[in-house]
Amino acid sequence: MSTAPHTTPYYWQGEWVDEEEAGRRLGTLGQILPALPGPLDPAHVLAACGRLAGLLADPDSAVYRQLLDDLTDPATTALPAVDAELSLALLASALTPGLLAAQLTAELGGTAPHRPVPAPFADGAAELWQPVGTLVHIAPRNVASGGFLSVVEGLLAGNVNLVKTSGGESLFTQHALAALADADPSGELRGRLVVLRFSSRRTEWLRALCRPADAVAVWGTEEAVQGVAGLLPPGCRLVEWGPKISLAYLDRTGGPRGGGTLRALARDILRNGQRTCTSPQVVYVDTADPEVLFAEARALGEALSAEAAHFPAFPRETAEQAEITNVVTVARLEEHLGLTRTFSAPDGGWHVLADTRPGLSASPLFGTVWVKPLPREEIVRVLHPMRRYLQTVGLHAAADSTLPLATEFFRAGALRVVPLGTMLESYAGAPHDGQLALQRYSRRVSVATPAEAGAGFRPRAGQAAA
Repeated sequence: MSTAPHTTPYYWQGEWVDEEEAGRRLGTLGQILPALPGPLDPAHVLAACGRLAGLLADPDSAVYRQLLDDLTDPATTALPAVDAELSLALLASALTPGLLAAQLTAELGGTAPHRPVPAPFADGAAELWQPVGTLVHIAPRNVASGGFLSVVEGLLAGNVNLVKTSGGESLFTQHALAALADADPSGELRGRLVVLRFSSRRTEWLRALCRPADAVAVWGTEEAVQGVAGLLPPGCRLVEWGPKISLAYLDRTGGPRGGGTLRALARDILRNGQRTCTSPQVVYVDTADPEVLFAEARALGEALSAEAAHFPAFPRETAEQAEITNVVTVARLEEHLGLTRTFSAPDGGWHVLADTRPGLSASPLFGTVWVKPLPREEIVRVLHPMRRYLQTVGLHAAADSTLPLATEFFRAGALRVVPLGTMLESYAGAPHDGQLALQRYSRRVSVATPAEAGAGFRPRAGQAAA
């Protein structure tokens, strides 16, 4: 794998170029797709992913060492070594060709989605999936592998992929995609990858990146999404990923919460500094009794104390620490009104804020979590106003209560219900924010024989014409 110094953080179809050269090439982005010789074979993507997965499973490989350095870079991503190693292991697993082939089959109907298949509602017509065309990814800053995996999905769908990473990020995405391209002897992947690192404040670059786009996938806050949406050309598809908020729920049917249950929840809270959208920011307890609520909060604090040593603290910017201090201070002041109870680590590494008011509150993250009451009969009423933001629910309940409770959370707007301890995990082909990524990165098209085109589509027997 060829690495590049920080002076050339621009990967352009297999070349590492400096800022001046990248600036010169920005106006040519729209010429990439027409210059390609033909469609991308998904088999080449699967094979390259398999080769890269093997390198990521080998701690002695140059690719593994480079990406580990990127993830642990104290000036950028700053992951603790144990989390960085886990991230690479999960990435290797996600790139398994069998799993990706299963995702292609689940979302696009097979591993050759670009082959026509008979249309189900018309004789003589066929339908197939095609790439959306030129796909821009505005990669997330809080999950290093997020942008990379989004591009893998873009490649599986057959697109040209133009990627923007944050100006303050490491070169993880660039190096990972360069390694993926190097793992493809056909060279097809290399010609469909451009990865640029720059600040969103450089609106002229962002506008130039979006100008040739047929679709733009944005990961970020509402402000980030709105900022990008205003730059899209007419007819461009906006694929919005986030922002979302996740929660845990301790149901009355789950029985006594032993140390194992709450420590699994504590791990969900501490992993990645709560910076992923699947991390719990609120823990709801199926009770209306403040004393039960405070007891659960105290027990969760003990679990966090027991687990915190396994999760080194993430560096916090001044504004982030100020927000934590402000939220915790207000919660402590409200203890005098009987509204709250706070439990904190001596070093401020984590905070449990018990609040008798059930309304969903965002956490300032970095090990800070709300604990609130929510009788199961009130789930939909309390959470439905925040339905646009709900994502994952980590559930502790009896087996026969899981599906009825999941139904209530789905009615309220949630998108995933999983056991505690698995909130940050996923599986191949899993819907993301209630959507199937490969379909959002594709177009469904149809073709009819000349005879049918002249006569119009005929409905099959037993089907009514529209």
